Amino acid sequence: MILESYVLPIVTFLINHTPSFIWAIIDFIMDICFFWVKRLYHFYKSKDPLKDYLKYLQNVKSYNEWKETVTEIDRLTNMDLWRQNFISKHYDYILINDRIKLLRDARLRHDSPLIMSLLRSGLIRNFGGIAQKRLYVKSYIGTKFKIEEYITEVLNCLNYLNDSINSEKEFIMNSKQLKLDFFHDARQSFGCTALLLQGGSLFGLCHLGVVKALYFKGLLPRIIGGSAVGAAVASLVCTLTDHELIPILVSIADVMKNIDRLNHDVDERYGNVIENVVKKGYSQDILIFLKFVRDTIGDLTFEEAYLKTEKILNIVVHPTHQSIPSLLNYITAPNVIIWTAIYASIGTGVLSDNVQIYVKDFNNNIVPQTPELDITYLKPQDVNYSQQYFKRKDEGIRYSIDSSPYTRLTELFNVNHFVISLARPYLAPLISNDLQHLHSYGSVRYKDKVKDKSNNTSIIEKSKTSIDDMEKITRDTGYNLKKHVKNLISMEIQHRLVVMNKLGLLTDFMKRFFIDEKPSSLQSLSSIREITIVPELRYLVRDFGRVFDVHKTMENIPYWVLVGERSIWPLFPLLWTRCAIEFALDDLYNIHRKKG
Repeated sequence: MILESYVLPIVTFLINHTPSFIWAIIDFIMDICFFWVKRLYHFYKSKDPLKDYLKYLQNVKSYNEWKETVTEIDRLTNMDLWRQNFISKHYDYILINDRIKLLRDARLRHDSPLIMSLLRSGLIRNFGGIAQKRLYVKSYIGTKFKIEEYITEVLNCLNYLNDSINSEKEFIMNSKQLKLDFFHDARQSFGCTALLLQGGSLFGLCHLGVVKALYFKGLLPRIIGGSAVGAAVASLVCTLTDHELIPILVSIADVMKNIDRLNHDVDERYGNVIENVVKKGYSQDILIFLKFVRDTIGDLTFEEAYLKTEKILNIVVHPTHQSIPSLLNYITAPNVIIWTAIYASIGTGVLSDNVQIYVKDFNNNIVPQTPELDITYLKPQDVNYSQQYFKRKDEGIRYSIDSSPYTRLTELFNVNHFVISLARPYLAPLISNDLQHLHSYGSVRYKDKVKDKSNNTSIIEKSKTSIDDMEKITRDTGYNLKKHVKNLISMEIQHRLVVMNKLGLLTDFMKRFFIDEKPSSLQSLSSIREITIVPELRYLVRDFGRVFDVHKTMENIPYWVLVGERSIWPLFPLLWTRCAIEFALDDLYNIHRKKG
């Protein structure tokens, strides 16, 4: 009754006497509100295929799955267009393009002297800036097509020179010998790559995944070094022929099924699982793997392993006496038993209180190398290669090391490029990751979903790209504030931890988790000479409980191998650019050396 008597008349009066311009303003405001409500509703309901692929990328099980996924990611982020555009400020595309033309013309005209002259003057790892890391953070699947074309043309020229040597039946002006000398000189000047497997007590099996991925991609270096668990993985790879190694890499769980868990004295040092992990830093999975390595390699020496496989094994130890070299290989310690070097690399007081290095004497008997000396071997996390502010001394033993053993590696084997695997996911936030792919580089624009009536599936199509948009997509990304701030914070935290370690403020447990054992001499190298591999942090957060589970060893070991594989897949394009020429030169030189 009240509604009819009072409210309705008032509303009717207001409607009838409201000016028209007021209704126009209200209509305008309502249109804006409904527009944004509709946009927000579609944004909430729409699916972003890029996010779906990125989510799927975290759970791929094989390299083929990873490759298919990142191919779609590159397409959605327009990185396929970026690869086609050879222009970039990060490398000399004009020089690269001219060199490709010169090499191709010389090869098609069968001008071997010109080919050798061009390669001698320009056969370097970072020719024209093609090895810059920033060229490999936009597209997952590769870099500029022009760079890949250059590497392919150089490989074609090397194969042409090799074929021309084999086809020449007579020595015409010593042309055959000149080409053989060319392979030797080019291999020497280009340098060698060394794979360093650094420590990683709890997650050391990630190293095996890195080796597996590199091996089946054809990018495994012939020079492999390591310390602690990394030394065990390197020993396994360098002491087995390809025929023996492939079954282990394909399915290590099947090979390790019959291992005798009570065969060696490793378990005698250990109590419960918590003590193993927290105090010693080694899980049950690692212990079983160490015994498997010892059973597999037997009493092989460094020299015997090199003669068997022609791979150069290097194990880093940290003795407290200068009579023992810090880098053991077939040159510095040819008669040393490899498994004793692994124990020494892990350190005294971890697997045994009486760690000694054994050798084979002239009568083929296994004897201690220095029985008259009481030598202690430091754990990797207790070693610091830089100058300390305060020297720690315990019973007259000096705990600081003046020089890095990897400096010796560069001198012995002409190594000028390092691939460093750090099986420590907790170091990922502390290391400036120059190879982290940023998806914001690309622009994603889609039309509305279209229903295909024939198969009732959703089709997402890219909108047509204008010339201005094409230039925006394919040009190099400018200054990235978020990335630089993240790097600055990571470097500051890492610096503070190093200083605290030098002052002796970190406990053994903290050092094991937060101090990177990578020598400072390598950190100072140019980014062109080093690639660092670190598993993602999410594996540590999500699966840390696996290190305490002793009942699923044969499930955990393949899992950590897969984690190591995933960490190396995004680096394949950069590794191929830097190492393909080196490996080709090495193969060709060894072929002709054996023939001679």
